Amino acid sequence: MSRAFVKEDGEAERFREQVEQEKRLEDWLAIQEKKLKFLESDPKAREMDQKKRMEWLEKTRVDIEKTRKRLQELKRNREDKIL
Repeated sequence: MSRAFVKEDGEAERFREQVEQEKRLEDWLAIQEKKLKFLESDPKAREMDQKKRMEWLEKTRVDIEKTRKRLQELKRNREDKIL
């Protein structure tokens, strides 16, 4: 097999891996956003230990922000490689 085909296969594989990673992060972000909504507004969340609830709220917000930034980086890198 020529080296050109091997290089293209490697690039295609990296592209697929990056798209899969973006999908996993998008799924994780959706879960975290749903969790945040529950912790902020669901009556059942208000019944739980408020100290623990506030701790989870903070951790969830931080994780959402971190995940969004990572997704932006991945998408920007992918777009840069396409252009």
